[in-house]
Amino acid sequence: MEPIKKIAGKILLYFYSIQRDDYSYLHDFILSFQMRHFSNGEKSPVINNKEHKISKDLIKISGNDNNIYNALIYLYEKGFINMSRSSDNVSDHFLNISVSQGGIDIVEGIERGEKEKREFHVTFNIKLADDINIESLIKTELGSLIKASLI
Repeated sequence: MEPIKKIAGKILLYFYSIQRDDYSYLHDFILSFQMRHFSNGEKSPVINNKEHKISKDLIKISGNDNNIYNALIYLYEKGFINMSRSSDNVSDHFLNISVSQGGIDIVEGIERGEKEKREFHVTFNIKLADDINIESLIKTELGSLIKASLI
């Protein structure tokens, strides 16, 4: 089982790539989760808009809807992404998503020095090579999800 922190790091890299290529594509996207309730009282989020490319990619990155939900909350609470959150009785909606100043700093910091690489590693549990740069990190972590035009 992959840790939420690592999934969150991959999602941040994915959002960073999208934002660099076309800010409006990410910012105009609304990610909606419907809360599925089980007989034992448990509840789990399920993505409503699974057919959208971003939703499909997030599922490939994270493995399931619950991981996406938890990773987004982690990124938001740590200040790495900005988003508006709207809830009703059965759904949570995340909209106006963007990589924040803190998110950009931690991603781009990997090229500055050892301290910044260590901070990225500790925050996201993603190991970094000594000669890593942003493009190679994105390619390594996201592989075929990211088109060459994005990196």
